[in-house]
Amino acid sequence: MKIRILAFFTAALSFLGAKPQAHTLTDEQRSVTIYQIMTASFQRAENGVPGYTAMWGPDGERKDGNLRGIINALPYIKELGANAIWITPVFDSSKSDIDEKLKATGYFANNYFAIDPHFGTDQDIRELIDKAHELGLYVFFDGVFGHHGGVTEPSPSGYRIDTRFTENDRNDGPGNVAYPGSLDYYKDVAAYWIREYGIDGWRLDQAYQLLQNGKNYWTEIRKTIEDAAAERRAKGEKWGTLGFTVAEDWGPANVINSGVFSDNGMVSAFDFDGKERISGPMQKFESAGLENGWDDVITTLLPPRQRGYLNDSVAPLLYVTNHDGYRLADHFDPGDEHYYEKQMARFAILGAYNGPISIYYGDEYADRSVEKKGAQPDNIARTSGHLEPRNPQEKILHDYVADVLAKRRENPAMWRGKASFTKQDVGDARTLTVTKTDEKTGNVVHIVFSDKDTTVPVRGFGGVDVDAWRPEIVVAKKAE
Repeated sequence: MKIRILAFFTAALSFLGAKPQAHTLTDEQRSVTIYQIMTASFQRAENGVPGYTAMWGPDGERKDGNLRGIINALPYIKELGANAIWITPVFDSSKSDIDEKLKATGYFANNYFAIDPHFGTDQDIRELIDKAHELGLYVFFDGVFGHHGGVTEPSPSGYRIDTRFTENDRNDGPGNVAYPGSLDYYKDVAAYWIREYGIDGWRLDQAYQLLQNGKNYWTEIRKTIEDAAAERRAKGEKWGTLGFTVAEDWGPANVINSGVFSDNGMVSAFDFDGKERISGPMQKFESAGLENGWDDVITTLLPPRQRGYLNDSVAPLLYVTNHDGYRLADHFDPGDEHYYEKQMARFAILGAYNGPISIYYGDEYADRSVEKKGAQPDNIARTSGHLEPRNPQEKILHDYVADVLAKRRENPAMWRGKASFTKQDVGDARTLTVTKTDEKTGNVVHIVFSDKDTTVPVRGFGGVDVDAWRPEIVVAKKAE
């Protein structure tokens, strides 16, 4: 009887429009370190399915990547130091009403409950998820809930998409998914892959498309994701329990606040502002970020509310490259004597960021795309993935990235600690020491930046030798 009364009371609150419960990220979610994979261009295994033959991206680069290639690369990703992978959409797009170049991207599905046969089989995706979990890697799917490529079948629960072209509240172009009529269908999608396959969360594409009718429909979808994860936790499952969600929204903080962060909706979104501050704009390459010097480092590492975001309970996700713009290395001159070290500086900032981060495949080897032909700025970075360095400098960069990620994994101060900043001139060198202190454990880490080779005084260490643009990360043996 009590259960029935409580159930009725909850339903009544929902009916009356009760405000949804606020949510903040857990420590496990804040410490997420993603390795992003563009499925068709990353890796191809000969014993996998054939793959596509064309995709929007540079000429002469891989277009036939498959799930078997990703499976084979999982030990490499684990060794690099990531604790999660994000794979671009693998839902069936083979019958979509678009050309092959768009089908291969995965962003125009015709069936959200099946795997694209050009990428692999149901057995392949299950093996990928299971092996990733065995290695301690979360698996995030890429969710496209605002447009599709011609879905005609209902969801397993019998829901359908309202396929009317509908303008979103941001007037950023209509999608062929209308809400609230499509809400139950996409809630089914969001929960299905967690309940049935154990994925750990979602990256949500063009999230602004779900801002319709003055309402943020992510609020209900995000809750569905968290509820599905909670069900698995209640069953004693180890994986598929994280319920992580991060929205793609290219707007600045104030736009995200009034959009996907509104109505207790999303609590993580890609930090386009932070990315531009430290590594340059998405689809231009004349700037390499840090135009305001160490002030840009400091600003990026400030708490979200001090950077204009809603409050400190939200956790923007920092990154330096993704599949929709130029690569990190494109922003630098290969003739610069500190070409690789300046990229190392950006990875050190990533590692010291309070909240989730993402690294795009190939950036650990300074992969470039700006010289590539046959692509536009929004797909230029979809170059062929490789798991080995091509010269000694790439090996040094890879090993530096792995060291940064290892320190992030082993020191909660890196992803949760309160930061203090010391700028000082040492001779003719401009230096910045970022000291991060984790109040829960007493863990202290110093990240020391310099624009010239020098020795920087750091409390507890006397002096720390720092090469130009190659930050040193030192861990205090006890709280200071």
